[in-house]
Amino acid sequence: MIVAIVSDLIFQSRIEAVARQSGAEIAIYRHVDRVLEALPGAGLLMVDMNIESADPLALVETARTQHPELRIIAFLAHVQKELAERAALAGADEVLARSTFVERLPEIVSVTR
Repeated sequence: MIVAIVSDLIFQSRIEAVARQSGAEIAIYRHVDRVLEALPGAGLLMVDMNIESADPLALVETARTQHPELRIIAFLAHVQKELAERAALAGADEVLARSTFVERLPEIVSVTR
């Protein structure tokens, strides 16, 4: 199962469409508490590093600590280099520019089915 936290509803729809096409089970949330509740049993966590409802770095750190086997992919604007470095240090397995994330989304989702 894939768990995601995404701030942009249009982007959320894009992720859901790709997941549906690949047959992957996905749960997308806008608030951290719901994400943390959904993580047991998940294989992948996708984190929009521009969420405003919570601290995305703290979410990555908590998810990594509580679920060390979980694959975590963070995505953000390509110009946010410092935030990208901090996300990697917090425990994200991959930190991708939003455009790269979109390009690789079918691959990412299909691997997690």
